[in-house]
Amino acid sequence: MQDKLKKVKVVFGDVDNTLLCLKMYDDDGKRIVGFEDANDWLKYNINYNAYIKCVAPRGMKNLIEALHRENGAKVYGLTECSNSFEYNSKFHRLVECYPGIFEHHGDLISTDSRHKKIMIMKMIAERDGYKMDEILFIDDSYTEVMEAFGAGMFAMHTTEVLERFA
Repeated sequence: MQDKLKKVKVVFGDVDNTLLCLKMYDDDGKRIVGFEDANDWLKYNINYNAYIKCVAPRGMKNLIEALHRENGAKVYGLTECSNSFEYNSKFHRLVECYPGIFEHHGDLISTDSRHKKIMIMKMIAERDGYKMDEILFIDDSYTEVMEAFGAGMFAMHTTEVLERFA
């Protein structure tokens, strides 16, 4: 594991329940898990800034900060967003939770489908000259982790990071 981590030059982390632990509440202070209707989700984002109370899990923050500091690794957030309110809420919370790492809007990449994450990482690797084994991808979806692993990337599930680096 340590040998693989030493090679990492770029990190791509899913945002929801990976780089940020979702903590959303209604007017009565009850925790909200999600929304069935996209319009309800949009309304919540507009009215409440859905990510304002989200936190960076300790293990995730430890790993990301260490790779950034020790390897000089570039860090990107990869997320699915349905609107600019959601995107901006996520971006500003990443800036607050990971100071000095997420500095520009280009550090958070939004896609309309989680199934495009591998393609996006490959395109950035090609553009910036990264080898597949220099990429670390972290996600809470085993399907996405296995896809990245199959493409030759170093890939970890969120739970593994939280267990190893907390």
